[in-house]
Amino acid sequence: MNLKAKYSKDLIRKASSIKAIFCDVDGVLTNGRIIYDDAGYETKQFHIRDSVIIPYLKKAGVLCGIISGRESEVVKQHAAISGMDFCHQGILDTLSVVEKLARHHHLKSKEVAFIGVDINELKVFRYAGLSVCPSDAVEYIQAEADWVTEARGGRGVLREVADLVLASSGVLEKILKP
Repeated sequence: MNLKAKYSKDLIRKASSIKAIFCDVDGVLTNGRIIYDDAGYETKQFHIRDSVIIPYLKKAGVLCGIISGRESEVVKQHAAISGMDFCHQGILDTLSVVEKLARHHHLKSKEVAFIGVDINELKVFRYAGLSVCPSDAVEYIQAEADWVTEARGGRGVLREVADLVLASSGVLEKILKP
């Protein structure tokens, strides 16, 4: 992956410091739509590309997990099946949880990437070493983000971030070698 041709030096520098990727769910790992059936069960669609990269992040020593304001059994199941390091739901103060996780894992703010999509995550954007949003996030969120992915919510946003983080540290190149 030719990083210099695609990304700014500043973005590559920030990505090379990342040791944890924390993300929201609705609008990031999903397209933001929530479907309820007649029995009241919730369904969501997740992109497999986001799940496939998680073992490679873990092997590279990069934490990956969910911090969501909503509570959903399907999100809990998805996090477990994907092998994410944690899944915190029903969180009203995302920044507080991000800071606690960073302290627990001995991370500096510059080592934390956060992928979010809405106004309630702006404080985290200002804390994180790398703040990211999908290309379909509202304009003022995009303006605050260090990077706006090419992918829209639910279309491989986490994968795009993970690939950049792994490539900027040289890990992706080692994975791709025959």
